[in-house]
Order: sequence, then C-alpha cells, then structure tokens
Amino acid sequence: MANVSEFDEEVPATLADFLRQMRLKQTGENGKRLSLTAMHRRCGLSVPVLSKLETGRVTDPSGSTIKRVLDGYRLSFEDVAKYFPGPK
Repeated sequence: MANVSEFDEEVPATLADFLRQMRLKQTGENGKRLSLTAMHRRCGLSVPVLSKLETGRVTDPSGSTIKRVLDGYRLSFEDVAKYFPGPK
C-alpha cells in the first residue's frame, strides 16, 4: 500500500486530485506511469468511472467503489478518510 507520508509533496485538497496524484506516482509492469486503463484492470472499475473520480465529477462514491479504489490504488482507508465528511 502507498503511504502518503512517503511523498514529499503537499497533500492535495480533494480526493480527485489525490487519486490522480497517487496513480501517476505508480508504475506498471512496463515501468511507465499507470494509465486509467491499467488502473481499471487493477481495481475492476470502468475507465469512465475512474476518470470521473479523478476529475471530481463523482464526489460521494459508494462503499464498494471505495473498496475497489483502495485495492487498485494500493491505499489504506486512512490515506483517503480525510476526504470524506464526518458523521451527520
């Protein structure tokens, strides 16, 4: 799993920016940055859904989507928890 503290950059303000940054920091088997298509193969979410998550058009993903994102992007819940609102 990625650990946000591993990166020297400032943590992005939005989940969308964070996910994009985390994907682009990872490399695939070919040594190149991960594309949305490669991430789709990792987590099983469609490329359009991943694109919407990374551009902020989806701001309240379902629990199953979050689980797939965590698995595919190799993140822990603690890495993304701050991007979700607290209990109502």
